Amino acid sequence: MADFIEQLEQLSKFIAENLQSAPNATVEELVERLKADNRIIQINTGNALAFQTLVKEGGNAYPGIHLHDFDEEKLDKVLKAFWRSLQPAGISNNVPRSGVAKFIGREQELDRLHTQLQQGNLVAISAVSKPRTNSGRSSTSQQDDRSSISAVEGMGGVGKTELAIQYTQQYAYSYEGGICWLFTREFNVGTQVVSFAQSRLNLKIPEELELPDQVAFCWQNWREGHVLLVLDDVVNYSRDVEPYLPPSASARFKVLMTTRLKFGPPIQSISLDVLSPEQSLELLIVLIGEERIQQELEIAKTLCKWLEHLPLGIELVGRYLLKRTDLSLSTLLFRLQQKAEKRQAIKHDALQRDEATGTSTTKRGVEAAFELSWDDLDENSQHLGKLLSLFAPAPIPWHLAESVEQKYCENSDDGNEFDVEELEKARTKLLDLHLLQLSQQKEQIYRLHSLIREFFRSKLEGEPDVTTSGST
Repeated sequence: MADFIEQLEQLSKFIAENLQSAPNATVEELVERLKADNRIIQINTGNALAFQTLVKEGGNAYPGIHLHDFDEEKLDKVLKAFWRSLQPAGISNNVPRSGVAKFIGREQELDRLHTQLQQGNLVAISAVSKPRTNSGRSSTSQQDDRSSISAVEGMGGVGKTELAIQYTQQYAYSYEGGICWLFTREFNVGTQVVSFAQSRLNLKIPEELELPDQVAFCWQNWREGHVLLVLDDVVNYSRDVEPYLPPSASARFKVLMTTRLKFGPPIQSISLDVLSPEQSLELLIVLIGEERIQQELEIAKTLCKWLEHLPLGIELVGRYLLKRTDLSLSTLLFRLQQKAEKRQAIKHDALQRDEATGTSTTKRGVEAAFELSWDDLDENSQHLGKLLSLFAPAPIPWHLAESVEQKYCENSDDGNEFDVEELEKARTKLLDLHLLQLSQQKEQIYRLHSLIREFFRSKLEGEPDVTTSGST
């Protein structure tokens, strides 16, 4: 948020002054106090930014106020809240409602995403694995000239959509031309663009035009100002998205994608990791309460670790415990571990979405979230995922995976021949969908997230075991 602070440098001095004079005031009270201060409010047009000190004839101006002993974190919150309060109402948007109890972490990712979008880079939100060129997207595409495409990539449940929602809430002031949210997995992008323009912008679109021409008409006649397009859950960029994007010359259009795919240049990615142990515990506390956590603090930490700090997993388990006040954390952890021994942990009710109380954040359970990626895998990649799930929950050297697969092929009644290139293609597919993570590149060591491992293990039901005995 460096650019934000820089723009409001002078304003921050006034806010700091108010903070010092009223240290116990709430953020809302301070915002109202600042709005009533006629030294601060100045209406500008266009993109003009200015802050002035008005002095009567013969008076003195002291714009440099030296302050100390105030809450810097509170200053940051007041700055953001005050700036949002000055924005004109009525920015057209169809952003889904956030369902989080408290948005934890990701501040750096939000700041970086905004900087990249405003600088006109091509960006994407992703998991921690390093970006790689998507097979469906050439790095020499004509999209190189497009003003700004960003992507948030990552495994299911890591919080890609929620990050995009939070971005639209915190930086709505930058998009006076509107924020258009498009669901790319469920519906046609072009149809959604036309519908938004008709219902939110009151555009009269010629009905005789074909859909691509109707979309082009929308871009040509869109409301003035910068515009943010959010393409949620992109599955196939070249087929579903690229044909309907604004023209390259339209620098005022910014595009943000969430996706399970990996993109390379020119699209830049924002990499999302799971939460830290401290953040996981904080989220669980928000959901079920400090008192309950303190009664079983070490068990709570172990439970978060068992879930490997996946935001969706923490959210679902927290909501499950919230409704079962008589269930201890130790009992739930024990039951999950028992289910894991039977390869059924992923199907436990604590990891499923409750239809009655689920929010937009938890619109899918963990199994359903991973199932979307599973459906995008070919047979060889599915087989490799199940094979890797049989290894111990530790980093997996690739040569061991090759050895086990070769032994499996030799003992198979189907007469399958071991093909190292096909196995590597399957590995690449798992990596591209964030179902497998590269732990150490030089030694070719890989790892599975604990819940993905449980998901793959659940797919082994009814199949003969492929064990690592004799190969490790």
